[in-house]
This record gives sequence, structure tokens and C-alpha cells, in this order.
Amino acid sequence: MDKLEKAGLVTVIIIWLLRVWLGPVLNFALLMTTTLLAVYYLWFGFFIFNGIQPLDLLQRHVRQMFNPFRITTSILMGFIMSYLLIAILFGFYFFPGSPAVMASAFGMLMAFMLALLFFYFIKRREVPHGRKFYIRTGLLLVGLLMLWLPPVEDRLNLLYREYPEFVEAYMEHMESPECPDAEERLREERSRFR
Repeated sequence: MDKLEKAGLVTVIIIWLLRVWLGPVLNFALLMTTTLLAVYYLWFGFFIFNGIQPLDLLQRHVRQMFNPFRITTSILMGFIMSYLLIAILFGFYFFPGSPAVMASAFGMLMAFMLALLFFYFIKRREVPHGRKFYIRTGLLLVGLLMLWLPPVEDRLNLLYREYPEFVEAYMEHMESPECPDAEERLREERSRFR
């Protein structure tokens, strides 16, 4: 499971970089690989961050290693990684509510990290599987911040530089979100990428 997860993460990061370089031609690959990895983290986060296989749970000595803290943190780690990946997708596609999704992913990650620091410094409880999580979230956090912090127009011009009509339609819709014509134009321009 660990090798599959690492290969998936490396593949997704390469697809992201290629998407920035080559443009929307890779939108389908971006959507598929990122979504599959998000689902993988969501369902198998417990196993990934504990370094075990599902069948290992049949062995009694393996089950005895786990306490409620370790079980809860590893499941939450998988959920947070999954949500970070979905937030990054929102950042690439400029879906409605993208800033809110990216802000909530960042807030969730920071709250979880503060909780881990609390357990480490106050309760003197180390997270045995934390190192894997810190490295992976560090990589995803860089991607999230690069899609969230720069001005919208700069991000649009970078990711959709070959589609000025989409950039114009998106900016027009942002300036007057209540205008049905602007919304319809944005919908038409967005449909060209499908």
C-alpha cells in the first residue's frame, strides 16, 4: 500500500506540473489522478499512515499496537489529505466557492497540526505515524498555497493563458456575480474544456 500511495502522489504532482505547463489539455488527467488519490487516502488513510496491510489486522499482535488515539489520528490524516487534494482541484478549475474550499482545507490542516502539537508538548504523546503525514502535507500545502494566495487574475493568466476568453468571462463574472449574462458566458466558456 505504501508503494502504491507514493507512486500515486508522485504521479499526481507530475500531472499538476504538466497541467501548469501544457494548459487545460491535461484537465481530464488532472481530475482523474487527483480524485483517485483523494479516494485512496480517504479509504486507506488508516493503513497508509500506520504502515500496515488490511490483512495484518487479523493478527492479534498487530491489533494490540493500536489505541484510540492512534486509530483516530491516522483516520483523520487520511481524511485531511483527501480534502487537501480536492481543495487543490478546486484551485485548478476555479469552481464556484474555490476560495472557501481552499481556506477550509488550510484551516482544517492547521487545526489538526495544532492538536498534534498540543498532544506532543502538553500531553507528552508522540504521534508514531506523524512523520509520513508531515512530509506529505508539506508537499500538498505548497500546492494549495500556490493556488490560493496569488491574485485570481495572475492564477487565471498562468493556468488559462491560451484561453483569454475564459479569463475574461471569469473576471467579468467575479465583478458582477448577480448578472445572468456573465454567469451564462462563464458557463459557455467553461464548457469548452469538457
